[in-house]
Amino acid sequence: MNKEKRQLLNSWTLELANWLITEHSLKRSEAFHKAHLTRQLLGMLGEGVVTFCYKKANGEERQARGTLCHGISDDFDHYEYKAEDGDTFANVLRRGVYVYFDLDCRSFRSFAAKNILSVDV
Repeated sequence: MNKEKRQLLNSWTLELANWLITEHSLKRSEAFHKAHLTRQLLGMLGEGVVTFCYKKANGEERQARGTLCHGISDDFDHYEYKAEDGDTFANVLRRGVYVYFDLDCRSFRSFAAKNILSVDV
């Protein structure tokens, strides 16, 4: 990875961590950990299938298997937008919320960076 790209990723992680501290009152170490996991997850989603865990809005833990990479799943490659997807994509307008294609549910889902628990590497 070149120096410019590394600086950009570090800047993005720092910005997200600071936002998590300011907006969600996370402790510094927890905020940086979640920002790092989120950055790592987003990069991996674009490269293939990733298993990760996050806390849903209702407090349940969700073990997800997702991607944002074409050629992995016909469901993803030929996905047709549905009316109920509106809520998922509307969430992306909120800072710190990211969308992925859930391979088990065969539809798009979203997670909040503040709720990321783990990423399997």
